Amino acid sequence: MFYSPVATLYRQAAGLSLLQMGVIESLSLALMLALEIPWGVLADRLGHRRTLAICSVLFALSKVVFWQARTFFGFLTERLVLSVVLSGLTGCDSAYLFSCCGGTGEHRRAFSHWEGATVAGTVLAGLTWPLLEGDYRLAALLTVGTYAAAALLTLLLTDPAGTPPARRERAGFRAALRQTWRMAPILLAFCLLAEAAQQVTVFLNQLQYLRAGIPERWFGPLYALATGAGLAGGLSHRLTGRLGTQRAGGLLFLTAAGVCLVLALTDNPTAAVSGVLLMAAVRAAANPLSLSIQNENAPEGGRAAQLSCNAMLMDAAALGVYPVYGALADRGVPGALLLACGCCSLGFLLFWRGMGRQSLAPQGPQPGVDTG
Repeated sequence: MFYSPVATLYRQAAGLSLLQMGVIESLSLALMLALEIPWGVLADRLGHRRTLAICSVLFALSKVVFWQARTFFGFLTERLVLSVVLSGLTGCDSAYLFSCCGGTGEHRRAFSHWEGATVAGTVLAGLTWPLLEGDYRLAALLTVGTYAAAALLTLLLTDPAGTPPARRERAGFRAALRQTWRMAPILLAFCLLAEAAQQVTVFLNQLQYLRAGIPERWFGPLYALATGAGLAGGLSHRLTGRLGTQRAGGLLFLTAAGVCLVLALTDNPTAAVSGVLLMAAVRAAANPLSLSIQNENAPEGGRAAQLSCNAMLMDAAALGVYPVYGALADRGVPGALLLACGCCSLGFLLFWRGMGRQSLAPQGPQPGVDTG
């Protein structure tokens, strides 16, 4: 997304307040919540590859809407279309990649490399911002082109060998709900961390930079640096392999909490930049870890439905968070950052308890995973 370095300022330039942005995010999450399970069941029946292609086309169309949006309702429409897309992709994309690994134990490496490839593309987009001379709409138009290209690339995908048949029995769905309930502490923990990281690295970072006295012309390079820090996600499998799932996850949660606390207490420009960079690295490393835990505990033939059930719980938890962040940020960035710190701290407690009570994922170096 070429407009990512100024995503918040882009919306503010169109007349949106931070509170309105929070309301849009909440409505978007509400729709995602309603569509998660239907899309998960449909993806297992339709096939993960076909679902990816359909959602990628809709993804490109949502960027066209964003490019043309001028009002609250225009941006709301974009997010609603995006909700349809993300609820379809949730679980389906990682389930497809997990199936491509064929049960070889390489999925952790695959998820890490997937995160790294995503970050690399985003870095390249962010580096172009200084060349656009502050033209927000041109950045959105270029984004339409990249998402259209991504949609075309999905047409080249093939079904993994040994793709299991669709699961149609209701018993499997009930089992998925029970498994989601068992994993609830861990899922909620990753939800809290993800939402805090989203706020710090996407919305609050620009306001924190202004608070620290950093000129807007540096936002593009700083965004590229923060996105580049996300390349740490490509090493997530090595961190997990050396520390074990529980200790690696605990370290990520505590680091995120500490970063948010420091950012809330200081307006130092060095601390602002370093904090955002570190938060981006934590977010990128946590995502593959979450995907690995969830896919390892999902059934063959119903993996997308299971992951959609998991996402439903996470969406429900995030539903009320966005307006709170927005309302606090309208009153001052430190309040929103303190909320992020509290969410990460609570996430650590939930994750540690969840991993301690259940054997949901291997705790040490894993066969087939490069830990060197």
